[in-house]
Amino acid sequence: MAVRIAYAVARQIADHALSAAPNEACGVLAGTRERISRAIPLDNASDAPDRQFRFDPNAQLQALKAIDAAELRWIGVYHSHPQSPPIPSPEDIEAAMDSSLLQLIVSLETAKPKLKLWRVDRSSVTPIALMFDTDSDVGIDDRLSQFKRVAIVIAAIASVLLMLAVALALLPPAPEITPAP
Repeated sequence: MAVRIAYAVARQIADHALSAAPNEACGVLAGTRERISRAIPLDNASDAPDRQFRFDPNAQLQALKAIDAAELRWIGVYHSHPQSPPIPSPEDIEAAMDSSLLQLIVSLETAKPKLKLWRVDRSSVTPIALMFDTDSDVGIDDRLSQFKRVAIVIAAIASVLLMLAVALALLPPAPEITPAP
């Protein structure tokens, strides 16, 4: 069995893991049995967020309502391992209550985040092939952020001012005007 994930969704998950480090990031996954089409990040409510993750029940409920509203299915969870491989830990295996949910683990052990997908229950851990799609039908908002829009405007203004400065520097000197006798 292989599951597909849009590259932009995988990037969103990896970025969430990087921003949460050195703590574990976590969230829920939505889509179909064959495709992860949306990730909803959640705050890690664990008392030891550097070693484990836990969802706040109210935040999890809100995420599941958003999945239902988007007419998707809850298909799994994701979390990060800031300093270890993307392999389910004994705690991950012990905490797995529903073997129908996929578990996506993001490792930050190396400079490049590594994602691995698993089906976990208390008696077995099965790797699932994860295929990356590059299509744009992703479930995340990829419009320009406010910061990027401001940066583009500033760059455009700076370019115009630079062109004006160069144009003025290239103008020949003004002719001298002498008064008529």
